[in-house]
Amino acid sequence: MPEIKTFEDAIRFAIYHEEEEAEFYESMASRSQSEDQKRIMLGQAAEERDHKRRLEAILAKGKLPIPSGVVADPDLKIAETLKVVDRGGALSYEEALILSAQREKQAVRFYKVLAQSAPSQELADVFNFLAEQELKHGKQIEQRYDDTQRED
Repeated sequence: MPEIKTFEDAIRFAIYHEEEEAEFYESMASRSQSEDQKRIMLGQAAEERDHKRRLEAILAKGKLPIPSGVVADPDLKIAETLKVVDRGGALSYEEALILSAQREKQAVRFYKVLAQSAPSQELADVFNFLAEQELKHGKQIEQRYDDTQRED
């Protein structure tokens, strides 16, 4: 991991992370078993690329947006409860969503650790902001999984 000492370093790191996430979802789409699953995974990739664009705008402005105060839906704990091991190959829609939720939770934990060890409050604020964004995204994925279970 590169050394992160400034606001700009933190945002550039997050931009890199969002690009990696987009590539992960595109990879999941290529392994999808159905057109619907592929469409959803490509939609997730597009959301990650949108996150990247937002971070690039934040970088250009040199400051974080004012918090909206919107509270995300309750955590369904799907990523913690259900486990799927990615062995390559085709994935069911449910497996893809579980893997996606697990990856988003990992990103939340990672950004929270970075926030706790940040050398300044400014960087801690950046990492807490990024953790919140990943948390919201993870909850959306868990809600999709929950919706699939209700359809059965």
